[in-house]
Amino acid sequence: MVHLAESIDLPAYLREGCLNHLSDLGGFAAVVSEELRRGFVRNRVAAPPETSNLFRKVHGGYLMYLVDVTACMAGYTLGKRNVTQQASLNFIRGVEVGDSVAVEARVLHDGSSTALVEVRIVDGNGRLCVTAEVGLFFVGLIDPAALPPEPYFPRNPGVV
Repeated sequence: MVHLAESIDLPAYLREGCLNHLSDLGGFAAVVSEELRRGFVRNRVAAPPETSNLFRKVHGGYLMYLVDVTACMAGYTLGKRNVTQQASLNFIRGVEVGDSVAVEARVLHDGSSTALVEVRIVDGNGRLCVTAEVGLFFVGLIDPAALPPEPYFPRNPGVV
């Protein structure tokens, strides 16, 4: 069932502009892992059209997804299951739809229960677009003898 927002005393152009923010966001299957090593991960994506915000730039929520997933992967390289405890992002430069960006996460601190991860998103011209610090909370060690957890959805097509 669809519920429309009430628009008491709100002009139609503002109401419609607000509701247009509620579009489906996609592009998650386009992310490919380029490098994995202990404490460091680099992912890459050419941002597809479904990552667009209303202004035809890559949506900040999509960039946050890239930061979060890449940081958690860096934590996983330490042999520790983790969840994001805190994230702070600085959006420096907009990313154009279609641009290829590299997302690099480097573990700055590997503690007994938490980690601090620095993440940078850089465009194809080497320009810094996003910087972030992500705090991870460790929820357990990864058992080398156990099978890796199955993804809830299938892996991205570009991941081998």
